Amino acid sequence: MRPLSCPQRHLPRFVFALLLPSLALLAVAPTAPAASGTAPRDCSVTLEGDSIMSGIHTPDTRLPESPAALLRRMRPAYTVTDNSASGSTAFARAPEFAKTPVTTRFVVLEHGINDAQFGKPYEPALRGMVAHVKAAGRIPLITGLSRQPLPSRGRDAHDQTARRVAADTGSLFVDWGAVAFKPREMADVLHPGPAYSARLMARLVAVLDMAAPECRR
Repeated sequence: MRPLSCPQRHLPRFVFALLLPSLALLAVAPTAPAASGTAPRDCSVTLEGDSIMSGIHTPDTRLPESPAALLRRMRPAYTVTDNSASGSTAFARAPEFAKTPVTTRFVVLEHGINDAQFGKPYEPALRGMVAHVKAAGRIPLITGLSRQPLPSRGRDAHDQTARRVAADTGSLFVDWGAVAFKPREMADVLHPGPAYSARLMARLVAVLDMAAPECRR
């Protein structure tokens, strides 16, 4: 830094005396760092759902790689919170979920099969869960329902409900019903085996990639 030239020869003494403190500050003031212009990434997702999302079918039957583990492997940038549980329904989960803080950018809502099997009202519960996510300023993803080798009671109706609620609320829709399905790839009559589960999660990842391309790596 070049030394400040002294203006004393060209200014009256009293003016120079007034300027001197300001000149001293200019000489030592640090240069402000340039703004990086890069906002921090928020690559976080919560999984809400039943045994299809948890990958645990019975205490003795579980996928070798859970859907949460698949997601972490396919997109390592994501922090994944797995709240899924075998036997869960939207009807039973919604009241507790409404009291649970939503802390991740995305929340995946995968319910419906058990609500159909047990004859529970699915739509009001799903809408309540979506409302809770959106009230927290987060982004809900609603999955369609996976498929089974034999017709599952209420499966098609609840799949249409999931699609309709997503459209009505501006939620992201993950069309699991459109994922390639092969009956021989089922773990049992209800639950996906490893290959089918991996394709379902790949469809979920594709929707996340569109919503947050910065989190692909």
